[in-house]
Amino acid sequence: MKALVFNGPRDIRYEEYADPELRSPNSAILQVSSCSICGSDLHMYHGDAIGSTDYGGDAPKFCCGHEFVGEVVEVGRDVHTHKVGDKVLSAGGTGCGQCSACRVGNPIGCVHSTAFGIGPGLQGGQAELVNIPNADLTLHSMDGLTVEQSLLLTDAMATAYFGLTRAEPKPGGTVAVVGLGPIGLIGVELALLLGAAQVFAIDPVAERRVMAEKLGAIALEPGAELIPTVREMTGGRNVQSVFEASGASGAIAAVLPLVAHGGNVSFVGIPQPDDALSMPLLMFKNVTARGGICNVTATWPHLIPLVRDGRIKATSLFSHEFGLDEGAEAYRLFDSRDDGVIKVRLDV
Repeated sequence: MKALVFNGPRDIRYEEYADPELRSPNSAILQVSSCSICGSDLHMYHGDAIGSTDYGGDAPKFCCGHEFVGEVVEVGRDVHTHKVGDKVLSAGGTGCGQCSACRVGNPIGCVHSTAFGIGPGLQGGQAELVNIPNADLTLHSMDGLTVEQSLLLTDAMATAYFGLTRAEPKPGGTVAVVGLGPIGLIGVELALLLGAAQVFAIDPVAERRVMAEKLGAIALEPGAELIPTVREMTGGRNVQSVFEASGASGAIAAVLPLVAHGGNVSFVGIPQPDDALSMPLLMFKNVTARGGICNVTATWPHLIPLVRDGRIKATSLFSHEFGLDEGAEAYRLFDSRDDGVIKVRLDV
């Protein structure tokens, strides 16, 4: 098959790769029709770290990508929910499907849990074919959903819901979303849908701030005036719920100064080893801080009905489309933030 293959920092190549095989009786093979690039993919692209894995050294080659949809072309004997010919979307990661955590629908708690396309352990879906372990839980029907809605549900929309709700926004309350990539922009829409009276949307890219304003947010640029401006607009109280959706060091550092006393903060951006929080701010503001990796499948019962009914729109997020064979250019553009790029779709 052909796939986008990690060959080192800033070296994503469209090349031949071995076809996947069913790795377990609960697996399925998916023929990918469309996939997309996530902001966390750029950590690998830059040669940074994801957890304990350093992509700047002698990392092995592997197929990239954890956001993809397609058609089931083969199933193992223990797959019961999906059959050959089904059009499905996949969660961005999965577990073994057999341990106690997986059996109660919590693959994040599985000791074998991992994302697709971050190493050779679970090859990615920016490819013509991909093996899906734990297929009954990991896949979901695309019935009633567009391709782009389905791609967002593989990770970005789920992570936005996970991160925002862990900041505990209240009806009539105040929310700040730091970082206005696809996850942050969906977070803005969700915050308003859940009843926030004031949503501050913070990002250095002007085009992204404009998109947030169109959703109904108060868009602000990071910098020396950010905290005084927010304090003035909240009557000196700062923000009750702060959702960090970037992973950039500056975004992480902005969160605790923004939050009100007794407020809640939530982090979903992938940090680098040197990123840290101010313990004095955390302690003396009585802040509840949460961070974590989203259990994508747990969000689907909440999100998919809202998407199908048009309550969550998440429109105009896919700003550019490429063929899979143009993947190297797609990564370059996505990394550059040029040409108003928000999210890139790759059709196989």
